[in-house]
Amino acid sequence: MTLSLLLLMPTAVLADNKNNDSDDPPPQTRGTSGGSRGCETQTEASLTSIPNIILLAPNQSYGQSSVNNPTFAWYVKNTSSLQMEFRLYEYDKTNKQSRLVKEIKDETFKSSPGIMVLSIASLELSVGRRYLWQVELVCDANRPSGNPFAIAAMKVVSTPPDLIKQISQNNDVLIKANLYNQADFWYNTLNIALI
Repeated sequence: MTLSLLLLMPTAVLADNKNNDSDDPPPQTRGTSGGSRGCETQTEASLTSIPNIILLAPNQSYGQSSVNNPTFAWYVKNTSSLQMEFRLYEYDKTNKQSRLVKEIKDETFKSSPGIMVLSIASLELSVGRRYLWQVELVCDANRPSGNPFAIAAMKVVSTPPDLIKQISQNNDVLIKANLYNQADFWYNTLNIALI
């Protein structure tokens, strides 16, 4: 049922980039949102154009969150279980530098095909700050440059009082998800849909 909430929302609404400030684009990264295809053989790679990792996040703007421990989600194409790595960076737009905030890099963090969800209870992000998050499939630990990865940008903002009031007056999760979506709170919408 939770995944169906995302599927019920009109695509145009999900794709609306109201928070895409032209003066404040997300920082450029060295990867692409789809990463590389390092886990496949050349023959397998030529059979499909679907990337190994697709982040469930806006890729041309900052996704907004009003929670300080958002849910991160992505799609993994590979059917085999591979070691994964997750990194979260705080981005300082003044000096255009990123500082590592959280890294998950252990042997028990493995991929599974389909949508994967990560919630980090101990994570405390700050309102007004911007972050980059990255997921990487470790296909070859000896050649990390060939590992497929994807990166997305997010910012944590305060919830407007009128939205707080509307959310508190509704018990229906679909209505809450639509309210967050209409206010352009991508990560709040995703959290309701996936958790």
